[in-house]
Amino acid sequence: MINSITLKGITRLKIIDFTYTSFDDCNYTLNGLQNVVILNISHFKCSLLNQNLLQSAVNLKQLIMQSSSLSIGLKYDDHSKFLYGLRRLQNIDFSRNEFEDRFRISTFKSQQDSLQSLILEGNFFTSIPFNLEDLNRLSLLNIRNNKIAYLTTKEIGAIEVLFEKLNRTMTVLLDGNPLVCSCASLDFVEWLFTTKVKLDSNGNYSCVEHDGNITTTNAVYNHLRIMRIRCITTVWVIFSATLFGVLLLFILVGYRYKLHLQYFCLFIGMANSLFRKSKEEALEYDAYVAYCDGDYKWVYGPLRSFLEERRNYKLLLSDRRDGDVRPGQNRLAISNSISKCKKMILIISNEFVNNEWANYEATVGIEHFIGLQAKIIVISLESKAKTEIPQCVLQMMSLDANDHIRKTDTLNENNIFWKCLDKAMKR
Repeated sequence: MINSITLKGITRLKIIDFTYTSFDDCNYTLNGLQNVVILNISHFKCSLLNQNLLQSAVNLKQLIMQSSSLSIGLKYDDHSKFLYGLRRLQNIDFSRNEFEDRFRISTFKSQQDSLQSLILEGNFFTSIPFNLEDLNRLSLLNIRNNKIAYLTTKEIGAIEVLFEKLNRTMTVLLDGNPLVCSCASLDFVEWLFTTKVKLDSNGNYSCVEHDGNITTTNAVYNHLRIMRIRCITTVWVIFSATLFGVLLLFILVGYRYKLHLQYFCLFIGMANSLFRKSKEEALEYDAYVAYCDGDYKWVYGPLRSFLEERRNYKLLLSDRRDGDVRPGQNRLAISNSISKCKKMILIISNEFVNNEWANYEATVGIEHFIGLQAKIIVISLESKAKTEIPQCVLQMMSLDANDHIRKTDTLNENNIFWKCLDKAMKR
């Protein structure tokens, strides 16, 4: 096992080429390179790499390490020691090392003010693998034959900033990448033909369109305005279709869970007393009265007299043509009329139990006041078995009218029934 290789007596030797040297790895240090200016150690097996391999090459200006498995070797250089201290290094060639990931931020830290040429050709990079703003003198970037689809706006901006800072020619080599000419890359295509940065092939590269056809960046640039309009149209179509889909989904979900949503909205309303109070004050009627024709005299007699004449409540009575409801007419009008009322009064009798219209009124009212049982007042005019009472009414608290209350020609408001009714109306 070799720990180090020391070169002696080569004080005037400026160039060393170790290409294809048959060492098993790079897990050693090269000593005696103080005066070497150009070092070529390509095709080395550096998957096992000593991070201090080049620490003696303090005057090195050009390092060539092609096809040396550096993608593996540098993976474990957590503290970026491999190029540390090589402050005169101007040209680096890391071609065909199967790099995929970005370099660490501090990989080229020692070359911040010296590096002028960086060759990364033949790797697997999908973007520029380092921060361009960290290198102050870089004038040649070779990223040919990688996996780059296009340069992002951020990368283009960094190149332009560096170009302005250099105040001299800057070259970027991009040929051989699988470039894409799509809506996302139009800014990149425009930059290729408007920048002052020098590009290989004058910026005219092969690229793949969204439909898989092969074209050139020059052809796309010549129709750039049409492409932008087409892309904007496509974006709006996709956005509109997505929005329509989302709205349709909300409508379907809302219809499927309409009662749950209604309950939730009512619960939110109940939690805010100011909201509930202001909403109720805007309603036209104090109560909607659901009853059958056989109970007409009692409703228009004692009930109406007590609530409207003695307590100043305003009732919605269909026989009086209040609201939108007319007896035996449009069922849809029931919901509209109930929505104008603060409460609902159900008059349960033998006729009510067997009346389809009355049952429908009760169902619509209970759905409207779901979660707000206090808003529904049930008055039982006649004793009924639970099996006879509509299922939707069973869960409501009811006021039972005795023989005296059922009389239509008398009204004693001191009776406990009327007191309970008065209290229920105030809740």
